[in-house]
Amino acid sequence: MKFYLFIIASTLCIALFSCKKEGPCEAIITITDSAGVAVRGATVILRQDAVVNPTTGVQANVYQEGVTDGYGKASFEFKLEAVLNIEASKGPKLGKDYVRLEQSKTVYRTVIIK
Repeated sequence: MKFYLFIIASTLCIALFSCKKEGPCEAIITITDSAGVAVRGATVILRQDAVVNPTTGVQANVYQEGVTDGYGKASFEFKLEAVLNIEASKGPKLGKDYVRLEQSKTVYRTVIIK
């Protein structure tokens, strides 16, 4: 009897604590100039290229825009994993890159604007 209670208790503990917690995908993008100095007030855009669902024909419309803080960082949060293009600019200076978002993780990317 004790053995069965132990098995039930163990199974219950494993089921409760092994569930993967799904959180948002976060991206922190740092913008620097060619000298490696953080750029404050740069516009940062994360967007997905035109992706069309082959089954439904619906086009993905993933787009967020932010401005860097005093440390040259802009933070973004998305519900789902994705590969997004990064476009950064301040005045005539531009920079492009990409970032791969991962579920429940924060990813970091540095983009140099020239």
